[in-house]
Amino acid sequence: MISLTHLLLIGLGGGLGSIVRVLVSEITPVGRLPWGTMAANVAGSLIIGWVLARLGPPGESNGHWQAFLAFGFCGGFTTFSSFSWQTLEQLRQGQMGVAMLYVVVSVLICVGATWLGWRLARG
Repeated sequence: MISLTHLLLIGLGGGLGSIVRVLVSEITPVGRLPWGTMAANVAGSLIIGWVLARLGPPGESNGHWQAFLAFGFCGGFTTFSSFSWQTLEQLRQGQMGVAMLYVVVSVLICVGATWLGWRLARG
């Protein structure tokens, strides 16, 4: 069972991640694709890969950091709910090709960024 401390750390990290996500979206130029959302998803995927590789399996010594950084910050920072909504909106506007491109590019780049973060952390 998850502890109250871990829940609070997840909440604190998630709040911070959400604030950073909004700031990233504000400084990212708007284009045909929602680049701010994609930037947050790629960066968050890189960070979670790196953090979880560096911390290793959950345990007493790293559980607080995993809760705060991986599950809290990265959970609040990455935006797959926004990603899903933006994809649906593109589909509703009849932009099937753009929507599918956005889905494929987002998934491939984010999985690649997670792998890169893991590799960078492992050396």
